[in-house]
Amino acid sequence: MATIGKYIYCFIKEKETVTFGNSTISSLNAPVYTITCKNISAVVSDAPIIDYDPTRKKILSHQAIVNKVMEKYTIIPVAFGTVANKRKNVETIINAYYEEFDELLENFKDKMEVGLRITWDKDYFNTDIESDEIRRLKEMVSGKEEKRVLEEKIQLGRLVEAEIIVKRKEYENNIYKVLKDLSVNSKLKDKIPIKTVFNAYFLIEKSMEAVFDKEVGALAEVFKNKLTFNYTGPWPPYNFVDINIDMNVISD
Repeated sequence: MATIGKYIYCFIKEKETVTFGNSTISSLNAPVYTITCKNISAVVSDAPIIDYDPTRKKILSHQAIVNKVMEKYTIIPVAFGTVANKRKNVETIINAYYEEFDELLENFKDKMEVGLRITWDKDYFNTDIESDEIRRLKEMVSGKEEKRVLEEKIQLGRLVEAEIIVKRKEYENNIYKVLKDLSVNSKLKDKIPIKTVFNAYFLIEKSMEAVFDKEVGALAEVFKNKLTFNYTGPWPPYNFVDINIDMNVISD
């Protein structure tokens, strides 16, 4: 039987003991409560010390608690599956990272994260990236035996890749930078699929949510039937937490 530890959901600015219902992250259906050190608390529940498979059910259980805490508090989110051995270890984490936590909680106050992933519409991708040279090479290699046009195919691949980079930069200038100016902070994901224009995260003031939403909607209308906008949130500021908790701190 697995040893019971403290499953950590997030950190908040709170010096009193607070409860947040029960968690279904494990079979215990355990109460969710705070462990406090100074004036910062970890939101935890008792749970087995095991490797947690990121199943949809467990991730939703984790996120449900985080969402509930977010209704009243600014939070520092913690990665799914983080478990400390015991209460003392949680207190050690807070003490070890107190200054960083305190600064982040101040920086995240009254802010939220939203995400925007933009992809080319299937029928528009080729139209958008095909230059005259790309079309010429496509016609040249069409229906030909692979080994006879290998050099041309390699050249074609390089041209397509270069044109995608050019087009992505154009859309970043026309879309991403517009939204970046409305945000407190923003990030672009580095590795993205070939037909993804960009995948971005924005940290915005809660008071700016309606303005930001309206701008995303207006931009989506401009590029209607060309690009697909997948706009999500609000989320905890996962992509703006730059602290990596040293796992040695939470082990005996």
